[in-house]
Amino acid sequence: MAKEIDLLNDYGEQICDALGFNPTSNSTKPLSVANGLFRLCLETVYDIKDIHEWIVSERRINQRILSSDEIRDKYKDILTYGTKESVEDIKGARFFLEQIFNPDSTVYPSYPNSVLNISSRWLVRDRLLSEARIGDFLYAVLNTELDGEKSLAIELINEALKNDEDDISRLIKPILTSTYKARIANIEPNIETAHMNKSKLAIRKGFDTLASNLKYTGQAGNTLLVLQKMINYAMFSTYFYLIDVNSSEFGADRIPLLLDSSDDLDAIVRASEQCFVAGKKAVEMYIVNTLEQRIQNEGIIADIHDIEQCRGFLSAMPLKSSNENNNAREALLHYFDTFSSSGEVPLRALAHALQFAIYTFTYQNNTPSDFCRVLGTRAGLVGPGGNATKYKRLLINRFLLETIVLSIVNMEEMQDGIELRELGEAMREQYCILIGTDADKEYSLLEEARIAQDAPEDLRGELASNARGIADMLISLGLAKRYADGVTIIGWRL
Repeated sequence: MAKEIDLLNDYGEQICDALGFNPTSNSTKPLSVANGLFRLCLETVYDIKDIHEWIVSERRINQRILSSDEIRDKYKDILTYGTKESVEDIKGARFFLEQIFNPDSTVYPSYPNSVLNISSRWLVRDRLLSEARIGDFLYAVLNTELDGEKSLAIELINEALKNDEDDISRLIKPILTSTYKARIANIEPNIETAHMNKSKLAIRKGFDTLASNLKYTGQAGNTLLVLQKMINYAMFSTYFYLIDVNSSEFGADRIPLLLDSSDDLDAIVRASEQCFVAGKKAVEMYIVNTLEQRIQNEGIIADIHDIEQCRGFLSAMPLKSSNENNNAREALLHYFDTFSSSGEVPLRALAHALQFAIYTFTYQNNTPSDFCRVLGTRAGLVGPGGNATKYKRLLINRFLLETIVLSIVNMEEMQDGIELRELGEAMREQYCILIGTDADKEYSLLEEARIAQDAPEDLRGELASNARGIADMLISLGLAKRYADGVTIIGWRL
């Protein structure tokens, strides 16, 4: 039977290919991204199915798992052969290990969809759908040579993964290494040189600076911290790319990211909420622009300026029977007529209609715009937590704030530190992040983005208060010091 052709699905896949990853899943978590990136850095995968069986808890329901009695019989080479281990002891050990290595224990994942906490190379496994190809995207950025060199981050990640002498790895090292030769399979990453637009260059600079700082400050000796920092930045940088790529690829204005210091400043809260919404809209505009470009390049429509030819394309485009039954074509034509009547040129109205339909029928569970919440929340950038229908804002936590600063300021080159004002300028330049250090300039950026107009009137005054709140966070992290004259200096162990 011939495969049904569906242009909506095809265009959805083309959007993901153009972006470099698949922003369509609610199940993408830092560990998923870590597994993808680490696998490519190592060029190796490890078989951990038996480790998964060993660690998962007997508290699981509605799923066949190995009992501790079966564990004792099956893994005699893991346990001390010939002894009569207590089943209760085995249960206790499994529960303890699950708390450390299986952060998804509350949702009881099956092995094909599971990744354990990665403390060393032994827990890096084969590809998962929840990786969303983000590891591939980031590795391409790191692996592309700039000035003849790949990113230092690859080397640092490899060093951290290959050091399995940390306390966590040692807990299961006897299990991991008992049959280590059978576990290891080498892979050859099929990674092409990345097209390094402005957004990717900002990410690459961030990874390089973060890696350099971890080495300079001595934090590289803490392998677990290195892995955690790298993935924290990976989540943030993917979020940043998702909302900034429309600017890099199509010349749109950058989206300002106003970080809320959580000092309950009403105008800051409102403006930060609007920045988050603007980021989601930028993703939608990137998709519209990509679709418009693809349709124009395909040359399927003889005259893209003719409204009837564009409408005829929608009337004739192939759709799966399921989408036909769901009235996708009727919706497409309705969207097209709506956008056309609002004054959009035919090609723009066509691309806009396709974007709406893709969100409605292809990615109805989690759209690329909604993926901003997934990435932002799990990076520690977006809050408050809880129900997805609540207002979200850029409520940064301390760990991510430290990671971002370490991705911007080269501590070795600036041993005397830099002023908070200079940090604010560097944040604006690299990520279009606003913290309030230059009220006039940042207010203008928010005004240009049509955000300041929707915030309470005291936004300009609250920006300075927000900067002090960010400075207090950095001081508490040991990354800043406030002197008697009121000047705050950012640096390492000042």
